[in-house]
Amino acid sequence: MTTPPRDLLLVFGSVQRVMRAERAARGRELDVDAVPAPRAVSSQCGVVLEARSEEAGAIAETLAEVGFEPQAVFQRRGATWTPSALGAARTDGLAALTDTSAYGGCGAKLAKGILEKILCGLPRLESEDVLVGMEYADDAGVIRVSDDIAIIHTTDFFPPIVDDPFTFGRIAAVNALSDVYAMGGVPLAGMNLVSFPLSELDREVLKEILHGGLSALKDADAVLAGGHTVEGRELLYGLAVTGTVHPDRIWRNGPARAGDVLILTKPLGTGVVTTAAKADLVDPGDLATAMRWMATLNREAAEAVTDADAHAVTDITGFGLVGHLAEMAEASGLGIEVDLSALPQLPGAYEAAATGLVPAGAGKNRDSVAAVLEIADGADPILVDLALDPQTSGGLVAAVSETDAEMLLRRLPASAMVGRCIEGDPGTIRLG
Repeated sequence: MTTPPRDLLLVFGSVQRVMRAERAARGRELDVDAVPAPRAVSSQCGVVLEARSEEAGAIAETLAEVGFEPQAVFQRRGATWTPSALGAARTDGLAALTDTSAYGGCGAKLAKGILEKILCGLPRLESEDVLVGMEYADDAGVIRVSDDIAIIHTTDFFPPIVDDPFTFGRIAAVNALSDVYAMGGVPLAGMNLVSFPLSELDREVLKEILHGGLSALKDADAVLAGGHTVEGRELLYGLAVTGTVHPDRIWRNGPARAGDVLILTKPLGTGVVTTAAKADLVDPGDLATAMRWMATLNREAAEAVTDADAHAVTDITGFGLVGHLAEMAEASGLGIEVDLSALPQLPGAYEAAATGLVPAGAGKNRDSVAAVLEIADGADPILVDLALDPQTSGGLVAAVSETDAEMLLRRLPASAMVGRCIEGDPGTIRLG
């Protein structure tokens, strides 16, 4: 009888920890092996621990005995490694979640221009304790509760961007938590927001989606405080998140300063890569890399930016790099130049965009910024598409001095300097 291949990869961050985990697991006669790490699951350590999902409970107990846990766990789904956890259930036989919606992830956001027209004229409920409201489309609202504490309020939910339930849940939760990091805060608690088509999807799907969300909250040192679930025609999941920040240390999306350089902390291309995946036209390794980045908290990036004197910060999600930089430019009264050649890209993103696999959200983003967008003669149209690509759980963008930019590039090896703030027509974005 042929033994099935191992279907779990455990990432520990160092060879020494992998070797220690391997010795402990083999001491309990568990089927594990230290193997070279696929680039899609680990960019920091060249070795991971390969294991079997049916032994996940015993592995978790063994690791607890030696006093540590993996930084990340990946489970094989078809040809792709997907973010997972030692307690996650296998869901290979369940429906592909992306088949349930025309849009996926933050690409489902209502177009910025349409939303502005809808909100125009609605009354505002004002208070002197509202430190950040709707004025400049910041990432979250902030309410002062004392001289030393302000509460960050945010929410984010969307339809599936990947097929695996656990991975979708984690990505959606990481995306919601990102708004707190983008405001300079610390997440405290999340509440689940769910619309679930119970007549079409197995209950186990929802359980694993919630499991994925819990894993993100745990890694953020936050708690789940409750939630609200409705039965609906379309699957939607996300979180309402509460965080804290000192009233004098809130990050805003402006004002940046003329001469500031812009540091982007995650590569672009989640929209085009996942669109290609829906058409079965993406390399499984490229999809795995995209999922790893979407499932990665912006916590480490925020900690690095805290050590810089950032003049403006935002995160890059459904409006794409250009859309969110346009908001930063408007809030700062400056123009922004973007160096297309410097944009960090997910593997396979350029190729997917070049074949026309660009999500509809990119077109909505282009229309929303048409009045302020300038594209240089000779600019690569594929890179323009990537700059407009709606990102799900994208990175932070920080406007900092050149000295602080150098520090951030050292601290965050995957980050890149993508542009500069300039004097000029306020709110304009030039791609060149």
